Amino acid sequence: MTTRRGFLGLVGMSALALAGCATPSTRKPGSGGATAAAADKLKTLTPTYVPFAGVKPDLPGTVSTLPGVPDISGGFTRYPASPAAALTQKAGKGGSYKAMTPLWGPPPPGLAGNSYFQAVNADIGATVEFQISDGTTYADKAIARLAAGDVPELMVIPSWEIEKMADFNTAVDKAFEDLTPYLQGDKAKPYALLANLPTAAWQWSVWNGKLMGVPYPTEPFPFALLYRKDEFEKNGWNQSPKSAEELYQLGKEITDPKARRWAFGDIHEMAWPIFKVPQEWRLEGGKLVHKYETPEWQLMLEWMRKLFAEELIHPDVTSSKGANEKELFAAGKIVVYRDGLGGWKELLQQHTPKNPSFELGAFPVFAHDGGTPIMYHNNAAGIFTFIRKGLPKAQVEELLSILNWCAAPYGTKEYELSNFGVRGKHFELDAAGTPKLTELGTKEVAYTYGFLGGRPLYVDWPFPEAAKANVEWQNATFPFIEKTPFDGIRVQRPSKYSGLQVPTEDKFTDIMRGRRPVGDAKQIVTEWKRDGGDEAREFYMKVLRDNGRA
Repeated sequence: MTTRRGFLGLVGMSALALAGCATPSTRKPGSGGATAAAADKLKTLTPTYVPFAGVKPDLPGTVSTLPGVPDISGGFTRYPASPAAALTQKAGKGGSYKAMTPLWGPPPPGLAGNSYFQAVNADIGATVEFQISDGTTYADKAIARLAAGDVPELMVIPSWEIEKMADFNTAVDKAFEDLTPYLQGDKAKPYALLANLPTAAWQWSVWNGKLMGVPYPTEPFPFALLYRKDEFEKNGWNQSPKSAEELYQLGKEITDPKARRWAFGDIHEMAWPIFKVPQEWRLEGGKLVHKYETPEWQLMLEWMRKLFAEELIHPDVTSSKGANEKELFAAGKIVVYRDGLGGWKELLQQHTPKNPSFELGAFPVFAHDGGTPIMYHNNAAGIFTFIRKGLPKAQVEELLSILNWCAAPYGTKEYELSNFGVRGKHFELDAAGTPKLTELGTKEVAYTYGFLGGRPLYVDWPFPEAAKANVEWQNATFPFIEKTPFDGIRVQRPSKYSGLQVPTEDKFTDIMRGRRPVGDAKQIVTEWKRDGGDEAREFYMKVLRDNGRA
């Protein structure tokens, strides 16, 4: 499932060629290979699963019976009174490393001026210096680093970027270390917290028959329509639209340019499931039909064009690919936008200390025609941490030990330090026993170490009512998850197909924003088919046949 603008092509091009490909619309498809394997056949490569005996959630989740679809792990409304240490010795051996990670929010001070980073590194026993890049433009920064041959020891790359990267199937071998010799089966025993990650997440960390990255497990859902619940309640706006028309009318009611308020960010990716566009492919009459080829896609384009034409979407979003919708949302300049559920927590952490009334919600899922909705699902891992290729064995082992520390789950001392900093300095416990960042914590603490290790995904927010609302939304939405033809199959996309995604969707974006006529959609699909879409269809049909699904 893809949810962010991407970057293409890591290797097989000179640095000069890569530098010339910095703009997504100019990049060309690559030629790397594509493979597919049923996830259950990849278990021999993954760590032996050993559950960590920690605290149990008090908000029940949903156990998934859908192949390849993660569980809803549940959540917590109370913070453990006495978190226990997960590790009995230092993770690090005094090494010093750099780690590139995204952040969808204001960056904190660097290591030299950040007591939070210094405290965490002291506990780890090694120095991790973060090279934080804006998540909205992360792809461009990453490709520039790769083009310059400036790959840090640890590099985080989200799956939604990888899915759009031509030649990643080749790049992953050239740029990053094969972790199979370190983590396969019982070899993972020294890294008990990594072994606690779900097997399904590790299966999605395999490329070219090798275990290449440490996964960040996902919740089932790639995104939701988040809204400013405090503003909705103050103004009496509808918090449960049940059709595309109701959402459109809500947008008209909310938008008031004189008050510097617009209803929406660019919500087109959430409009896909609203209009029942298939997540990627639909198997119909024994043939694969791509989402771009469906009548539902055409309806979605026309509806989104109406939102842009009637200026219900903030003008900064309309005029730019890189508008920071989180900032606009936090400022009340837009009140509905599409984001992952993690954005809910992130925004609360950033803004409730200075605005206690700041409150968010997520619209219940609905279909454009008021009928039964569908919702997309994630694969079992959504972000990967890679280790730079060619490091000495001892450094690879130290880095894995650091990632193991970062994977400490909710209810442990390591988790507390990673997420909130030092008690009494970066955070205090409020009357309910919930961690609340201090002024210093708000300035210095950023979600950084959490990206590196992944961890079982409980809704472990320091906001009990929001955590409850989130788990309820997930449980209520789970029955509407759309089954896809490839559920449970680990597919490495054909490079031509990956390379087509960004330039093709840029063309559709031009239609939505009124820069091209709606009638151009057929021509765009024809170009997509010619330039690799039909070739990809043949590959995906073979995957279905090889797995007995066609």
